[in-house]
Amino acid sequence: MSTGIFVVVLAVVFTAVLATGQGLYWAWVAKKEREQEELLRRLGSGGGYEDEQQIALFRDQESDSVAVSLGNMGSGLQHMLRIADVNYNVSTLITRMLILGGVGAVLGGLLGMRNSLVLGMFGMLLSIPFGALPLLILQQQGNSRMRKLVEQLPDSLELMARALSAGLGLSDAFRLVAEEMPMPIAAEFGRVQEEVRFGRDYREAFEKLLERNPGIFDLRIFVSSVMLQRDTGGNLIEILENIADTIRARFLFDAKVSAMTAEAKFSALILGSLPLGVLLLLIVSNPGYLEPLWQTWQGNALLGFCFLMYAFGILLMRDLSKVEV
Repeated sequence: MSTGIFVVVLAVVFTAVLATGQGLYWAWVAKKEREQEELLRRLGSGGGYEDEQQIALFRDQESDSVAVSLGNMGSGLQHMLRIADVNYNVSTLITRMLILGGVGAVLGGLLGMRNSLVLGMFGMLLSIPFGALPLLILQQQGNSRMRKLVEQLPDSLELMARALSAGLGLSDAFRLVAEEMPMPIAAEFGRVQEEVRFGRDYREAFEKLLERNPGIFDLRIFVSSVMLQRDTGGNLIEILENIADTIRARFLFDAKVSAMTAEAKFSALILGSLPLGVLLLLIVSNPGYLEPLWQTWQGNALLGFCFLMYAFGILLMRDLSKVEV
């Protein structure tokens, strides 16, 4: 075994051991934090079910030692977890990232060394996309939850308007949405109703609602309208119905725009998949034709340049086919 290959193998093993060790450590930290949360829950349950619910509502998210040690990065990860509304913390997220990153480094290094030393070194960079996979999944979960929340908002506002027309109060209207509507709008409006029931002011409860669901313009309009009506008066039923109608009209306009840009998006998909399809066809039909790309440093450099240009083209086509309304 040459010295270069030995160095690559040693680097791969070191990366795998380091990632596994860090992953096990943070898994242990997460386990201890869950035990502390369970202890706090039991200590707070002596006053009955309502007291326990009140403690859960007014207690901020449990302090995560890993998130605190990461500073702004930890706060950003906590923000992503809050948007996605998942049942794990920053420690668990980083554990998954490290484990998958170590797996990617090992796979990329070992597979790359079968052809050349340089390719083996570049193969270890596979740990970056592997390690980022939990973040991408978390972001997708958050985006999906936000879309569902916006889609359910018009029906929820109309349900609240009907409840107010029947003589119910605003708190009861929130409770009705929590009971009748699906997730996630039911959970969010249910939290508002419970917080108000336990003594929190509407303004503060709405601020918490917007913190948990940032970037939703329609939800912010709803909160501002309700608070303005409570301060100055007005017909809240009519306000809610108008907001629901406006949101539905915008949904219809977005659907029309999406239909008009479907051809451009499909063309971008075809153009983006064409280079990969040609590469796969060449590998299957004539493997020796591409050997210089894998076995020479000039070929490796050309592959890296082509990958960067390909990624730039994909991002450019995505921006060109996306229409902001």
